[in-house]
Amino acid sequence: MTTTPDTAPDTRSPAHRITVAVPDVAQATAFLADLTGPSTARRDGGAGAVSFSAGTEVRFVPTAPLAAPDAPPRLVDIGTNHLCLRVGDIEAAAAHLEKVPGVDVLGDIITIPEGPIRGNRWIYFRSPWGTLFELQQWPETPGYADTTAERLHHGQRPAEDAALPTLLGLDHTGYSVRSLDATVDHLVAHHRARVVLRTEIAADRDFMRRQFDLDVEGTSAMAMLVVDDAVNLELFEHGIPGQRAPRPLDRIGGNLLELHAAPHPATTAHHAPFGLTLPRPVTG
Repeated sequence: MTTTPDTAPDTRSPAHRITVAVPDVAQATAFLADLTGPSTARRDGGAGAVSFSAGTEVRFVPTAPLAAPDAPPRLVDIGTNHLCLRVGDIEAAAAHLEKVPGVDVLGDIITIPEGPIRGNRWIYFRSPWGTLFELQQWPETPGYADTTAERLHHGQRPAEDAALPTLLGLDHTGYSVRSLDATVDHLVAHHRARVVLRTEIAADRDFMRRQFDLDVEGTSAMAMLVVDDAVNLELFEHGIPGQRAPRPLDRIGGNLLELHAAPHPATTAHHAPFGLTLPRPVTG
């Protein structure tokens, strides 16, 4: 992988910031920048940042040293975040990832046959440090267009030096939440989010093992929202037992969502009762 230049801290503020805790900031920044283009990366003090068009930034911060290795949270645990890259040819993108050292492409490319995400194609992959990412390819006319005039933001402009074949941009940042309704209500009321689609998804144990390395089964309620026609949010409420609590921001997999971000990154993270980790406590 390439390395990220060690430059002076950058005080520019993105419109929206997604912070993720990782064991090695340089490794994580270089990994994502190798896919999205070295020109998208910068150093910000002890953090690393990768920028996407429409003013969205993914920021990596270091985890606290632990006596024993800390495994990433499961995709279904409360508060778990994943990042999804939108591509024009998912077979070509997945084949590229198969050749990247340390990457594990999971299961098969799935094509959704019906419903509001009809024609959507996706596959997950695990980063070298264990965190899950996703590839997604949308059809020219998404299934949800049958029932709503709302649209997700798919107007990203990828960097010219992006190495991932057919990369189009950051499709969404996804979260497992405790209450889908409460999360949607908060985002609509406080962050100008608009609901684009909602659906139910059922998966048996064999499917979950093959696609996510998870020995669980259950039904999930899902919603996708768009904020400022700039960033898409995918939210899941998983109907399975034994979900673990959100990770703090100094543990691997800890994360912080800053919509309409302040000029400087938040120094604290608060777990909202519904499952997202936000810059300040949620009241009312």
